[in-house]
Amino acid sequence: MSTMVDVDNFTRVETDTMIMKMLPIIGGLGVFHHDRDLAPLDEQPVIRQNRDTLYSVAVVSIAETGATLVVPDAGTRYLSVMVINQDHYINRVIHQPGSYALNRSEFGTDYLVIAARILFDPHDARDLAEVHRLQDGLTLDVGPQREFDYPDYDRASHQQVREALLALGRTMNGFTRSFGSAEEVDPVHHLIGTAAGWGGLPDAEAAYLNIEPGLPVGRYSMTFRDVPADAFWSLSVYNGEGYFEPGPSGVTNVNSVFAVTDEDGATTIHLGEYDASVPNAIPLPEGWNLLIRLYRPRLVELAAWTVPEIEPA
Repeated sequence: MSTMVDVDNFTRVETDTMIMKMLPIIGGLGVFHHDRDLAPLDEQPVIRQNRDTLYSVAVVSIAETGATLVVPDAGTRYLSVMVINQDHYINRVIHQPGSYALNRSEFGTDYLVIAARILFDPHDARDLAEVHRLQDGLTLDVGPQREFDYPDYDRASHQQVREALLALGRTMNGFTRSFGSAEEVDPVHHLIGTAAGWGGLPDAEAAYLNIEPGLPVGRYSMTFRDVPADAFWSLSVYNGEGYFEPGPSGVTNVNSVFAVTDEDGATTIHLGEYDASVPNAIPLPEGWNLLIRLYRPRLVELAAWTVPEIEPA
């Protein structure tokens, strides 16, 4: 008999479902799969993905002997390695090089998802080669891997709960206290965040500002100044279901590292269909909504920072 899904078991069900989807792509347990370039837009296993960084992902069985994770030295480049347990709690985010023990006594579940993000310039072949070198430096030393058996969860109730949580998520301005350890998160925000932004980073690592403009497809602009982020920030455009939607230009996001800046140092992002000569332009799908990501945010300044207005062009 199928296990019914409700608000009490949703985070475990959703994470197990993500693991089930990831394993065929990764190729098995205890090994890393590296995205060597941006994934095609018709392959989006996770809602609200970012396209600022390249991902490296592994699923590890730690029930028997635990595992050891090795992280390379990325210098000043943004690199983070997030460790997620089956209840979608994140006890560690790693930036520094070294070896790290992963065991069940710390993380509390039999399986972990390890997700690394490395900033890259998709237009620079040399930069891409350096990111590939760093990805190859991510390694795992694991013991026997226990096969992952996906439980018989009831699909209809799973989808019903997810859709209800996504509807609630549209009322949130961001994902504060949605991601992190059990002690760090707000239980309601964590539940909604699991549905609306599975795999998000904790507050100290990234701020996620969700914008539901409720505007028709058209031409708009936003001008960013003095964004309180120590690493970088980005703006991504999603469709009504929370996924990137291919447009003629293929552009889905703009980030502060590679954006074209204005003469006064601000960054203006154009939303809608524009001529190819217009910099920082992102097409808009039906039901469009925005997510601003601030990596390594300055939280005190962020509390006083105002999101730029969406101005008609």
